[in-house]
Amino acid sequence: MDQMTVKRVAGIAHIDLTDDELKAFEEDLSDVFDLLMILDDAPECDSLCFDPVGLYDVLRDDVPVLYENAEELLKDMSLYNGLVRGPKIA
Repeated sequence: MDQMTVKRVAGIAHIDLTDDELKAFEEDLSDVFDLLMILDDAPECDSLCFDPVGLYDVLRDDVPVLYENAEELLKDMSLYNGLVRGPKIA
């Protein structure tokens, strides 16, 4: 990575860098990009070779239910002025 690119990126990020800092970042970023270039040599794989988590659908189908007796539904809930209280969110 050249010094002009580092200076441009620092300007976009609104970071004022001294000449020594520009040189240090230029060297550090070049090292990082060289390490990332190793990924270009990695073999390509068209499919996932393993299943690390074992994903499956655990959702149920929503089935609407009509409750005839609202008082029965609300009897064990915490109410305030006829409204259901939920947990406090911080």
